[in-house]
Amino acid sequence: MTSADCSHDGTGLTLALNGCEERLQFVLGSESGTLLASRQWTVPGQSVRFLVPGIAETMESLGLPMKDISRIAAVRGPGSFTGMRLVLAAAMGLAAGHATPVAGLDYLPLLAAGPAPLLDGVVHVLTYARRGLVYMQSFDAPQALPQSAPRALGIAEACEAVAGGDPLACLLGSGLRKNPEQIAALTAHMPGLRILDTRWDNPTPEALLRAAQNAEAVPGDIEPLYLRASDAEDNLPQIAAKRGMDPKQAQKRLYKYS
Repeated sequence: MTSADCSHDGTGLTLALNGCEERLQFVLGSESGTLLASRQWTVPGQSVRFLVPGIAETMESLGLPMKDISRIAAVRGPGSFTGMRLVLAAAMGLAAGHATPVAGLDYLPLLAAGPAPLLDGVVHVLTYARRGLVYMQSFDAPQALPQSAPRALGIAEACEAVAGGDPLACLLGSGLRKNPEQIAALTAHMPGLRILDTRWDNPTPEALLRAAQNAEAVPGDIEPLYLRASDAEDNLPQIAAKRGMDPKQAQKRLYKYS
């Protein structure tokens, strides 16, 4: 999906990238905050074929050189390890050629910022983290002020955390859709909970651009926000055994190069 506004003067562009979940996104905006273009794809496992070529194609279609990008922001997690690494690598690679400032964005506050201005009370964001886990963070609406730090929790533990709080809270995120039985049991116990529509499960282009323009650029590389061990780390003994390696030696090598 693409939208474009060609009334740009050619300076001060902001580029923001997100690959934390199945939907790969980027937005391009002017210094004044005008959304010039946005594109998104649902292409699990194929993101590398779309992101940088899609950015280049969009810039070319608008008649804008890459050097006009004066600010880049990338969502650093938590989320898909592969998607996060791709987005961060793309951001740093694009920035390197023109010494462009780069900022990191946190995913769960970005999601909360979408509906929060329309709500009051507590908003719980739960996104899918695989292996029976969700990433969870709670916020106060309408300002989307964090109540807690982001955590990786088992779905049962996350439901307990919700049950111990505001009985009229709002919930959003892919973690709800991937765990329908547990969420149904939770809402049966707490009928006042409000489950927000799936349209809030991904950042809107406007929210992504706004966050990118408000974020503080940092020197050096953006550190990814990992809240759990990767599947490779969890399965390292089995992977090492299949390759005829000693698991302890494999672990030493993994940490040496991580």
